[in-house]
Amino acid sequence: MTHPPEPVPDHRPRVVLFDPIGWVQDWSYAEEIEALAPLGVDFVIPEDRNARDRYLPEADVVVVSSIDQLTAAHVEQLGRCVGILCYSAGTDAVDVEAATRAGIAVGNIRAGTVDVADHAMALLLAAWRRLPAMISAATAGRWGLDPNPDLRSIPRLEGKTLGILGAGAIGRAVAARARAFGMFTVATYRRPEVAETELPHVPLERLLADSNALVLTASLNPSTAGIIDAGALAVTRPGLVLVNVGRGGLIVERDLAQALDDGIVAVAALDVRDPEPPDPSEDLLGGRPNVIQTPHAAGVSVEALSSLHRLASDGIESLLREGGRL
Repeated sequence: MTHPPEPVPDHRPRVVLFDPIGWVQDWSYAEEIEALAPLGVDFVIPEDRNARDRYLPEADVVVVSSIDQLTAAHVEQLGRCVGILCYSAGTDAVDVEAATRAGIAVGNIRAGTVDVADHAMALLLAAWRRLPAMISAATAGRWGLDPNPDLRSIPRLEGKTLGILGAGAIGRAVAARARAFGMFTVATYRRPEVAETELPHVPLERLLADSNALVLTASLNPSTAGIIDAGALAVTRPGLVLVNVGRGGLIVERDLAQALDDGIVAVAALDVRDPEPPDPSEDLLGGRPNVIQTPHAAGVSVEALSSLHRLASDGIESLLREGGRL
């Protein structure tokens, strides 16, 4: 089905939050409300999922925070919607194909690109230099190399090859930081024709085979879900350092656990997991000395959080104007 962009007479544009962040943590949308009010836009924050489902048919724009999945069934409820805005860089919480078929535009917000790139580089350095092991040793009073012989096996970072799986804005920013440390950088691009000279495109199998370290920054979609599985890990260089700041679903976690056991992957540094948070009773990666975890916080900074509200307001306004609702 398609939705005509012509506004309904006497209808105030309505923005409905699909899964307000306030459902799971303290969060304010005061800046968005203040920015949109002069435009005559109603900003609806449902108190629960039942209320959300009642509001969806009246939504001109829906904002998705990735707490819930906006499925094809939800798209069917969007009787007058012209746009869906993801309150993040990723769009994997939305059935984009269903929305596209329905004539609904899907947008996203890139507030923390540099912060994610910084975090990816921090994870890479921590994993490469074995910082958790060093910190544990120092805390326990084990100083020097004799009590910590594993530290003798740390290779020098300079001159090594970093592979970027998904050379979008974040992937390119990570590569630029890695080159400052003397690394060579290669990547897979969704559009190889836009590859940069210092970040050339290579096929996936070569990326896996040539990389000493691999950073995942790809979006999660049907073609990338589970892309790092047993088959992919089997062709990587032994001792790989693997960093994931993309989405947890890019990795088949049981296969990664086996690769860590076998020494194929030396250290995994993960800001994202599948699911989040992982169930401690089923978590195959938690508690390992060769796994570093952060709580899906790579994009966080004072500046990113501040700009998120402004970019959300701008994105909502653009969708409403493009859809003929303002």
